[in-house]
Amino acid sequence: MKRLLTSAALCLTLALSLAAPASLASQNKNGKKAAAPKAMSARAEALKKCNADYAAAVKTANDSYASAVKDAKTKKGKERTDAMKAASKAKTDSLAAAKKAKADCVKAAPAK
Repeated sequence: MKRLLTSAALCLTLALSLAAPASLASQNKNGKKAAAPKAMSARAEALKKCNADYAAAVKTANDSYASAVKDAKTKKGKERTDAMKAASKAKTDSLAAAKKAKADCVKAAPAK
């Protein structure tokens, strides 16, 4: 019985200690609403677009490589080796093109 009461008291204490900061965190100082976030600058928006385009290009390259490798594994001998080399070269080329496109995009972004 003593063990049960001790466990219950401990659980209750832990629950309250976790709930108190959560309930206080939602309140702001002086009861005012939080200010709206500031709009991003033109450069920040351009850089965000550059990064998103680069991430999409990398994902496409990786997906294409994965499907090419999967297809190459169905082949045998020299045909398989050639297919693996072609897939690797295509991935390398597309990643290099994506990196160059990102660098050009960053250069073209408006100044601060």
